[in-house]
Amino acid sequence: METLAEETLAAIGRMTVAATDLEHLLAWVGTDRTGGDPAPVFARPGEPLRAARGAVEFAVPAHREDLIRYVEAAGTQLALSQAALRALWKENARRDPATFDEIAARLVRLRAMLGELVESHLQAQR
Repeated sequence: METLAEETLAAIGRMTVAATDLEHLLAWVGTDRTGGDPAPVFARPGEPLRAARGAVEFAVPAHREDLIRYVEAAGTQLALSQAALRALWKENARRDPATFDEIAARLVRLRAMLGELVESHLQAQR
């Protein structure tokens, strides 16, 4: 792999933090139904998404479809972030910071939308 410019490394960092924050929310979603601790779920790669996919199936009907849609969108965006990162080891891969910042922005927006929906879902259960 080539040496990356500081700006690209910073953009990769922003993308990685955004992806991790989204995974943290997914871990919480995945364990909320059982009142469990999200830490063990969060600690295992891939587990937050799997757990969230299982949990949203039991959401109240008013929010179920939206939660499923957002969790699946999270899976897509997380996969894209991993693909962009892994592509750095390919010859002639895009290494510009804009690529990683664009993915980070989508991850941040999705995390905010999913967070709002989860909060709405929790209020509906009270």
